[in-house]
Amino acid sequence: MSDDNLQGALHNDIKDLIRLETRCLNAADLETWSSLFTEDGYYWMPLERTQTDPEQHDSLIYDNRALMTMRRYNLHNPLSPSMQREVRSVRILSEPDIDLSAAPGGDIIVRADVIAVIHHRKQDTFAGAVTWRLVRTDAGLKIKSKRVDLLNADAPLDSIMMYI
Repeated sequence: MSDDNLQGALHNDIKDLIRLETRCLNAADLETWSSLFTEDGYYWMPLERTQTDPEQHDSLIYDNRALMTMRRYNLHNPLSPSMQREVRSVRILSEPDIDLSAAPGGDIIVRADVIAVIHHRKQDTFAGAVTWRLVRTDAGLKIKSKRVDLLNADAPLDSIMMYI
């Protein structure tokens, strides 16, 4: 297979992973969604675009695998008082921008814009930019990190019940 064909196949695999992640979030399938992450993977929604380290700043969300598991449990637990109503959502992503050379160590950087409409008691619309850091594993591509920079992260926000 030529280099162009290999690169084309990799781009398709990357887009397939991003589409799968979006489908999982829209279906509130957080079990499958969290399995798309590496064991040390994390989801980060910083308060400001200028933040560079989730452990040095306050964040709207900074979840590792353990916190993803807890959020998944709470989202589907009928005894959770905040979850008496189903969370429904739809996400619209721009065409992903794939950079195979931006990250050290062979990681793959993917960027896209997102609009997420989430309904839980009322409908909220979130817009922002998403950056995924993907890695190749024996099991295929995995998400090492996902960063969501909300357009209005510095504004007062209602509780965010779902990942964006």
